Amino acid sequence: MAERLRRQFMESQPDWFPTQQDPRFGPPAKYPIFHTFRNRIECSKAGIHAPTVAGIAGTVKDGAFSICVSGGYRDDKDEGDFMYVSHFASLVGTGNGKQVEDQSFTHPDNAALLRSFETKRPVRVVRGFKPNSVYAPAQGYRYDGMYVVENAYMSKSKETGYMICTYELRRVPGQPPIPKREL
Repeated sequence: MAERLRRQFMESQPDWFPTQQDPRFGPPAKYPIFHTFRNRIECSKAGIHAPTVAGIAGTVKDGAFSICVSGGYRDDKDEGDFMYVSHFASLVGTGNGKQVEDQSFTHPDNAALLRSFETKRPVRVVRGFKPNSVYAPAQGYRYDGMYVVENAYMSKSKETGYMICTYELRRVPGQPPIPKREL
């Protein structure tokens, strides 16, 4: 009887329900919200956001584990508890850091964040010091909590004119308010 109930419970859970503890998902066990790391390497070693360069960590199957918002693209908009982010996986073709073609959701990084939109499984957000935002830390990279991808769509970049994958993220309620800084 207990096994039947367990199986029924597990089969009725949504895709994002953590059936096993995967340390890549959810709030980190060892680091509280607003913990600041000196650089991306420290953030990676702590397991908060593994890539030291890429903005998205995740898989096409599971979704995004984390994102790092640190580029300050003109198309991005940071309102603290809500943000529009783009330009992930957009620097293609030339190796010189310039977008030379339209993005697509078939790129593995973009597909991972699209999967998070589909499952509504929360994603860790790390903010870097570079964005021109009152919510960005003055220095380093700060873990700012969990966000849900509410929307994902293609839009035309104001910066490059190419099509870009755009994501709308909303902070999960119940977390402490994000500190602001003077610009």
